[in-house]
Amino acid sequence: MKKFLMIIFTMYLLLYTLGFIIPQKTTHPVLERLSKPVTIAHQGGNKVYPDESLLAFTNAVDMGIQVLEMDIHRTRDGVIVINHDQAIDRLTDSSGLIWEMSWPELQEVDGAYNWSPDGLTYPYRGKGVKILSLNTVLDSFPKQVYDIEIKQHDPPLEKDLCDLLRKYGVAADQAIVASFRDETLARFHDICPEVAISLPVNQGTILYILSRVGLERLLPLDAVVAQLPTTFSTKLGQLELDRRYIEAFAKRDRQVWVWTVNDLIEMNRLVNMGAHGIITDRPDILMDFIHHSEEDAN
Repeated sequence: MKKFLMIIFTMYLLLYTLGFIIPQKTTHPVLERLSKPVTIAHQGGNKVYPDESLLAFTNAVDMGIQVLEMDIHRTRDGVIVINHDQAIDRLTDSSGLIWEMSWPELQEVDGAYNWSPDGLTYPYRGKGVKILSLNTVLDSFPKQVYDIEIKQHDPPLEKDLCDLLRKYGVAADQAIVASFRDETLARFHDICPEVAISLPVNQGTILYILSRVGLERLLPLDAVVAQLPTTFSTKLGQLELDRRYIEAFAKRDRQVWVWTVNDLIEMNRLVNMGAHGIITDRPDILMDFIHHSEEDAN
């Protein structure tokens, strides 16, 4: 038994040592632009203003939010647009799949027709809210950091996104790209390696397992940000975000951002746990938390 334990210990020590020579991406210029805790407005702050609207993004920027989070699709005529769903039915007065529609057709719809802060009133119905193009956001907020989730996987739009980020000069240090599809994110990273990427889902699960035994360095990672909920479903069942997992990912400059947090007490708990950023629907609450934290520190 003692010999068996010695073999196990030796193998573990070899694996642990091997982890230090496996190449890891642990820093990126985009991270240097951000102060912790990083403030991220989910869809611009869709509990305050209509989802991913110019109103929402403007409000978030005016409040001092550092990162604008958004979801993208591409129209039939090649315009990258910002919308959470692949169809426009949920929020607008029309219907249809974005990839089957043209940009002029999208501009005809009321982008906030069905948006409601309380389920009873529709304060921005008929007020001229439009579905945005990514160009519009890049033009309107040239100094922001953009957290862009690719929601359309087929037809692929990765090259178009890369070309647009390079055209605006934001690829190297103002954009982070994410996707729930690992293959989509891998395609984008191959095309646009200078852009920071978020942790792919499957790698996140593997990292969690390795972190339980201190062998997280065995997993080579290109991601410099992990965007995670407090609990997440995997093939292993329901997992809980904890300090060990945060520390496993956060080597050198890498950061963990937690979504979607709209409660001040929960924000405080997560930052104390080690989270580097908070993704929220309520930028007003998040900025209140930041201001109170700064006052307490002084």
